Amino acid sequence: MSRVVGFKKIKFYTNENVGSGELDLPEQQMHTTSYWLTVPASLVQLLPYASDDRRDGIVGLAFALRQVAQLLLMCDRHDVGISIDDEETSCDAHRIFIYDNYPGGIGFSAPLFEMHAELLTRTRQLIADCDCEQGCPGCVGPVGNTGPLAKAVALRILDLMLEGQAA
Repeated sequence: MSRVVGFKKIKFYTNENVGSGELDLPEQQMHTTSYWLTVPASLVQLLPYASDDRRDGIVGLAFALRQVAQLLLMCDRHDVGISIDDEETSCDAHRIFIYDNYPGGIGFSAPLFEMHAELLTRTRQLIADCDCEQGCPGCVGPVGNTGPLAKAVALRILDLMLEGQAA
């Protein structure tokens, strides 16, 4: 579900903010299928970072997972979307959804479940091999969208998840 609550007007080329306003549009729903990855609360608690940094790491991880997923699926960037669910009732567990960006789904979710281990391994490789220090659009997203520790946190999450799979 998504709901538009406002808008911002910006100038082309300079991105200068020239105004904003509120909107009251109805909620939109799209029924589709998705692959999901649960980052358990027990793993989140092992992270030696502040809660905001943990959240940034989850956001960065979702960004990187989407990039690798579209390569493994050989699809366009707009064919899959990402969403993060971190309800208070989940006790700090986070779920990252990579969903078919078409009503009813078009069949990308099932292959992602089958490629789960490869998806995690290649996502870790993408982030680790990136030459940036804190994150960039090539790995966990630009620092302005996440935070300065997003790359380190995302790598630590993947290391812990991959260690858990090997055990």
